Amino acid sequence: MHKDELIALSAKITDGTATDEEIVRFNAYYDALLATGGDVPGYPDEEALLQGIRGRTKPAGTIRLTWIKAAAAAAVLFGIVTGAWMVTRKDAPSIAETHQQQPDVKPGTNSAFLTLADGRRISLDDVQPGDVASQGNIKITKTDKGEVVYEAQPSADDAGKAASWNELSTPRGGQFRLLLPDGTKVWLNAASSLRFPATFTERERLVVLSGEGYFEVATDKKKPFVVQSASQRVKVLGTHFNIQAYTEEPLAKTSLLEGSVEVTAGAVSTKLSPGEQSRYNSKTMRIEAGPADVSAAAAWKNGYFVFNDTYLSDVIRQLSRWYDVQADFSSLPPIRYTGTIPRTVPLSSALKMLEITGNVQFEVNQNTIYAR
Repeated sequence: MHKDELIALSAKITDGTATDEEIVRFNAYYDALLATGGDVPGYPDEEALLQGIRGRTKPAGTIRLTWIKAAAAAAVLFGIVTGAWMVTRKDAPSIAETHQQQPDVKPGTNSAFLTLADGRRISLDDVQPGDVASQGNIKITKTDKGEVVYEAQPSADDAGKAASWNELSTPRGGQFRLLLPDGTKVWLNAASSLRFPATFTERERLVVLSGEGYFEVATDKKKPFVVQSASQRVKVLGTHFNIQAYTEEPLAKTSLLEGSVEVTAGAVSTKLSPGEQSRYNSKTMRIEAGPADVSAAAAWKNGYFVFNDTYLSDVIRQLSRWYDVQADFSSLPPIRYTGTIPRTVPLSSALKMLEITGNVQFEVNQNTIYAR
């Protein structure tokens, strides 16, 4: 079995789609990992492994007991096999050393507030699937999948009317999906907000983003779609892209997966092609653009943190927003990470993955992450 196959198997274990045979195969690798005391194991001879699987495979009712071990171990092994979690320090501690008792902080959930033009603020956590509210000829519903949908029935009376602005906001530890009246799909990450008109009656479809959002824009050549944030303006016709524009982050990043976009900050503009990312520094007021792993930038909407040579401080900022905790950044060493963490695991498991890879350990005290 090749390393990339093991990565895919770890992902299936994590999301619960693995078969009984795959679970047994995974456990064999995990047993090898434990036997090495935390070093990345070799990839056992395939035929020998299959013989072991055939000898251990039992009816589903019994085999499912091994899924418990597999699911608990998947997060750890998943992080190890995805590029061996490259860091600048080489003296990695063993698994036994990293199994420190950590407060169990649960991962974030689908959680958001919807603020209507008339000031009504609706907690979408408490709303059952079905009708949420109505504004004039706008119907707002919540689907079984937890998505808020705006359905508009434009009329001649809409012409010349001022837009009625709504806002969808997520707390720390929350995320949510939104379908705008033009058919554009939006995913909002934790601690983010999107202001948008209930109907797009102007010459451009303008929305205002704070935080991070992934957009799949419905094509309308007559009305460009514009995402305005605190430091930049992104203009498109129809495309898929991710914008990270948190005020506490040093850079505003726009990552393009499909189509094309124009990013403008002040008097400076740049156009992106698929596979490129722009990075705007508000201190230097400069935009840099170039090739990037843009799929990693948008991985959060699919349930993963993906890091590519990312500084620990950036990693911890992302974790702190999703798990709704604080962090003592003064204690973090200047090391970098490459790897993947499922967003479904508790904070203690996420931190253990980081501990395995470098000479750093974490503790959570009074809802704050400390490195030691």
